[in-house]
Amino acid sequence: MGQILTASSLEKILPNAKKIPVEKKGKMAKNEVYSFQIAFKYDRFIRDFDLTINSKIKEFITVRQVEYVPCTSPNTWQGDGYMIKDEPFLCPDVLKPFDKRGVFGRYNIWNVIWVTVKGNLPVGKHNIELSMGYDEYKLSCNYTLEVLDYELPKIDFTYTNWFHYDSIANYYNLPVFSKKYNEIMYKYIECAVNHGMNMLLVPMFTPPLDTREGSERKTAQLVDICLTENGYDFNFDRLIEFMKNVKKLGIEYFEMSHLFTQWGAKACPKIVAKKNGRRIKIFGWDDSATGEKYTHFLSCFLPKLRERLISEGLYDKCRFHISDEPNEACLQEYKGAKDIFRKYMPDALITDALSHYDFYKDGLVDSAICATDAIQVFLDNNVPNLWAYYCCAQSDKNLSNRFLAFPSLRTRVLGVQLYLNKIKGFLHWGYNFYNSILSDVAINPYFVTDAGGGFQSGDGFVVYPGENGPYDSIRHECFYDGFQDMYLLYALEKKIGRESVEKILFDYGFEKGFYVYPHNEKVFLEMINKIKVMTSEAK
Repeated sequence: MGQILTASSLEKILPNAKKIPVEKKGKMAKNEVYSFQIAFKYDRFIRDFDLTINSKIKEFITVRQVEYVPCTSPNTWQGDGYMIKDEPFLCPDVLKPFDKRGVFGRYNIWNVIWVTVKGNLPVGKHNIELSMGYDEYKLSCNYTLEVLDYELPKIDFTYTNWFHYDSIANYYNLPVFSKKYNEIMYKYIECAVNHGMNMLLVPMFTPPLDTREGSERKTAQLVDICLTENGYDFNFDRLIEFMKNVKKLGIEYFEMSHLFTQWGAKACPKIVAKKNGRRIKIFGWDDSATGEKYTHFLSCFLPKLRERLISEGLYDKCRFHISDEPNEACLQEYKGAKDIFRKYMPDALITDALSHYDFYKDGLVDSAICATDAIQVFLDNNVPNLWAYYCCAQSDKNLSNRFLAFPSLRTRVLGVQLYLNKIKGFLHWGYNFYNSILSDVAINPYFVTDAGGGFQSGDGFVVYPGENGPYDSIRHECFYDGFQDMYLLYALEKKIGRESVEKILFDYGFEKGFYVYPHNEKVFLEMINKIKVMTSEAK
């Protein structure tokens, strides 16, 4: 007939899994977002039936069906063996709301339902009974959730995940910043905020990221420019309106788009302006980053931008970029671009993703964002306000990442590592990158999960395009679980001290840095549950 069981959120349940570790209970803080899974299998094709929830906390529970996507590139770079599979496979990831059909069960494979409990829950143990099917095909299971008497705190931590504005326009076939586009875009931003993001990449001009040299991405520019006989006329109204709107959604900091091209500040971003009523491109790949023409433009633009941001009370919440991931070969180019910017924005905070300590030591950035495989020298030198990031290159030596082929635990452990290393912020480049590598063509992320073969599957996005907004993913939920672990550790530290908290982590196999941690889901959850109980009981 059929089988049904409950499992932790850390299990990636493959359609033909031989054995699934069962978990029947869990613990959570009153304001935590908690998830577990239901896996079921029928020996015949079943569809169009309801899932029934019977629980005193039913109002706090939502359910979504897990859909499989192709993991075509498990690891395109160096691998280390700590993966679900190192060959292409169907991977559970999309969390899709139930449609009018209700639950459906594919024949003779594991079907999975993702259960989320969220809200200001009452303290105590709560039984959750879930049943589905009909007649002789009715299945049911139970899960016990204990809500502990404490709340996860808000901490001083900044998280940004680059938002790709052209991807929404391409997938939904909508003009950028049109009314319908904005409705969908704000839902994407709200989803990101609900997963811990409090900084947003703001497209003053089309962000010069992941773009092949000589080509361009669809225009996404919030600063309006007119070319007049007297020079440049800037209108910042749309930019300010956008910043205030996303602030209402929970964005606290604004990551202003890069003013020079990626990987070395060689050229200018794509910038368009109106001339005689017609929109034209005035800067791009053919324009030198430190040339007279662009330098003059910045001398006009930056002071006016600074003045408007200050008048709106937004300036101190802005962070500015020169060029993403500069290397030693382009040190002088980066320095030249930075000097131009600093001349007109002397008190702005410059932050860039980089992995070369000399850039920071020489004062080229105010706040360093360092790759997890190159961060040790920054940690050894006690760099203040240090951020971390990872991308496609951080895939070996057990480094945490959120590729489809990586176990969910390998994604979630980042939160503990951020705590242990006293990291103040985290950046990832791909919230919703629905393009091939270097943005040559747009892709459908349900079918192409590896940027057209350019990156590991899942590297470019953690949400999928739904009917009128994003569908979440298992990876996005587990990534946020890691953040909640970090909040939890800071809560316990406040009660028993950092040294005592670190000892617990060390006893369970963690080490400082980003390489050593337990690879066992059961051990990890045992540790987290122990810390949750200690946090609720400690005075």
